[in-house]
Amino acid sequence: MKIGKIVKSDSHINYVCQIFGPREADIQPGPADYAFGRFVRIAVRSERADDPDALLDEALGQSREPVTYAVGVIYDTILQNPAFGALGPRLSNETQVELFSPDYISEKAVLTYIMVLGMMEERAVFGSEPEVLSVMHGVPLLSLELDSEIETMTDEEVRAFHFFSDPAGGPDSQSPYLHMGYIPHIIAQRSSLLPMVTLRIIDQLERLFPQNLSLLSIVKRNFAWRLKVETTG
Repeated sequence: MKIGKIVKSDSHINYVCQIFGPREADIQPGPADYAFGRFVRIAVRSERADDPDALLDEALGQSREPVTYAVGVIYDTILQNPAFGALGPRLSNETQVELFSPDYISEKAVLTYIMVLGMMEERAVFGSEPEVLSVMHGVPLLSLELDSEIETMTDEEVRAFHFFSDPAGGPDSQSPYLHMGYIPHIIAQRSSLLPMVTLRIIDQLERLFPQNLSLLSIVKRNFAWRLKVETTG
């Protein structure tokens, strides 16, 4: 589900998304769609073909070309209301403005902050789930572009982003395993909410990977202890 578009960036990995408002999308996103700790993805435009036919196939869901996505997590929300503090008289209320001035642009907005955690490349497969071609955790090489659309991720996509499989026959080949390579990358950032979103991520992974519950419990306890120590100074 598409929930908004990129309107600003604070750094190479931190982006601001404006959530779609009324009549800006076929399905208006609700608060649960951009909740704290929600995994989202953004298609990397520079990886797309400029062929109009290819773009049409992609819009119709018929493209077979691989698509590269930046995968991120929502870690903060800001409610923007420029009219706050303007206590002077008004000639009409909001309902009347929508009725008599349909071209009026509301400046109210819901902004979410997204941290990019890695990249994922997948290809559509007819009649089946998309095929994941590659996954990378950490700082991506490519930046995102303004107006790029943000989509929520399904449980299957979140699971695929965390389920690594080394090349068969390689020197370090092993069965698929749970991987959270972006944790050092999150810890290095300066935001009071990022440790809390990390705990929220672990909660989600405990549900998606019940076979790794003991490992995730250890990671969660260690991270919660570290957070308590840093908070108390």
